[in-house]
Amino acid sequence: MGESFVSTMSVFPLLQCAQEEGIAVPALLQGSQLSAALLQDHERMLPFSEELVVVNNYLQLTREPHPGLRASAYYHYNSFGVLGTALISHPNLLEASRFLLRFVALTFTPFQIIHHENAHEFSVSYLDHSNLGHCRDYYLLRDLAFVRHLCREAAPEHWEKLVVRMDIAMPAPAAATVIQEYFQWPVNFSAADTRIVADRAQLLRPIRLANPMTLELMVRQCEDLLARRQGECGKMPGAWTDRVERLVLDGVHAFSEIARQLCCSERSLRRHLLEEKSSFQKIVLQLQRQQAIHYLQHTRMSIESIAIQLGYSETAAFVHAFKRWTGKTPTQCRQGPV
Repeated sequence: MGESFVSTMSVFPLLQCAQEEGIAVPALLQGSQLSAALLQDHERMLPFSEELVVVNNYLQLTREPHPGLRASAYYHYNSFGVLGTALISHPNLLEASRFLLRFVALTFTPFQIIHHENAHEFSVSYLDHSNLGHCRDYYLLRDLAFVRHLCREAAPEHWEKLVVRMDIAMPAPAAATVIQEYFQWPVNFSAADTRIVADRAQLLRPIRLANPMTLELMVRQCEDLLARRQGECGKMPGAWTDRVERLVLDGVHAFSEIARQLCCSERSLRRHLLEEKSSFQKIVLQLQRQQAIHYLQHTRMSIESIAIQLGYSETAAFVHAFKRWTGKTPTQCRQGPV
């Protein structure tokens, strides 16, 4: 899989958070290629691996019991610039949520976001897209807390009623009640997937800061920014592999349809992937591997259930495939990191 890239604005709020805690900048950035001056350049793109170094340092240096919640205070809607302004300028949170999903590449989340919608509910799922190691819980709580901040900002009078429940694919921490009180929504730990389920009718209530003129301007700027980011990332190693990954995770499984959505022929797409030492089959198998590890290490689903979830008709076939991918059995993976 190709290296993913993020904006410096994905790291800068954490720098602010650490400084407020009295953590020295050199200690926070130790081992990375980053500097405080570089992080001031909000147009710069950097490898996500550099951000992980900084987050790892923060988790070792902070004394906060829930670092993700602490850091989330610095990742409010204003941190997203034009995207954040666009969100609260929408007439209601349902339309704002749809807009956010359209421009999720402008956010800082390392997770793949998929949504489902019916007449009564609107839900978003956070899928593991890469191995975040022991930083995973930090990112998960940080990103879930962003939703809480947005709800409180956009709908201060009724934000507690927006969410029906929040499922989190992580074991309940020692102070789980602190997290439940923080969100003020029903929270279920050790879930198979991380999902926020919202009341669709509540999302349709007007946003107090809605402004159609501001929204029109911000939408154009978001479109320009997204096109510029995609152009920059398209020149980086692994760009085509990353685009195919995201479409597969979005539920597009036909190679012909993926090529169509990426505006190229199947032959050209195969060539692009080959140049990145990848292929459609490798991408599908790698995503299966990631999902299998996610279910084994972050949920209590049985191995039989995981095999079915991944499309295997026989558990033995899944066990054999998993051992070929990782060199370990699913049971061994559940007992420790791969």
